[in-house]
Amino acid sequence: MRLYIKLIVSVIGLSSAVVASAEPIKPRHTEVSIKQDAFHINSQPTYKGRNWNGHKIEGLLLNSRMVQGIFDDLNPETVKLWAYPDTKKWDPDRNTREFVAAMSEWRKHGLLAFTINLQGGSPQGYSKDQPWHNSAIAEDGSLRKEYMARLEMILDKADELGMVAIVGIFYFGQDQRLKDEEAVKRAVDNNRLALRARLSQRADRDQQRVRRSLRP
Repeated sequence: MRLYIKLIVSVIGLSSAVVASAEPIKPRHTEVSIKQDAFHINSQPTYKGRNWNGHKIEGLLLNSRMVQGIFDDLNPETVKLWAYPDTKKWDPDRNTREFVAAMSEWRKHGLLAFTINLQGGSPQGYSKDQPWHNSAIAEDGSLRKEYMARLEMILDKADELGMVAIVGIFYFGQDQRLKDEEAVKRAVDNNRLALRARLSQRADRDQQRVRRSLRP
């Protein structure tokens, strides 16, 4: 099962429905678009008027691979590998909080975009064996609420800072955890709905479908 899908989120982000909240839809501040061959953020070309070593970089979407922002390990045999030195325990929420806390500094240094992945990446490099279980997607293609809540935190901060999140769905070390092709299709559809819900005039209908896609 080798399916790789990335979605560029216009950082309007996930709706409050992703965490099954009854709160009103939050106003959004950042929108990414493509005009001809150039990326724009809030209708302005990225890196406007800038060059690097004689090369035009205006309109490019330079980004950093930060795929572990919502990482967790559901395997009790390997979760101890990621324990914090001070607490001797792994804490996925702390990981996301520290990720979010660092984002302002990245933006200050000119980073406009980053990748995040619902199945992360290998925390040990491109390792052949990946026994840890890191997936926002359950085996049937439904979404895990706790992962999606952490993703929402990151997308909200990106929106606040004027940054673009490039959201990947699958990773080759974890995609085999989905039970069949139908689960893969369901996962794609559920994530598409979650990310689209803030963009559509059909938000109410989309939010209802997102709620049904979440795994308790």
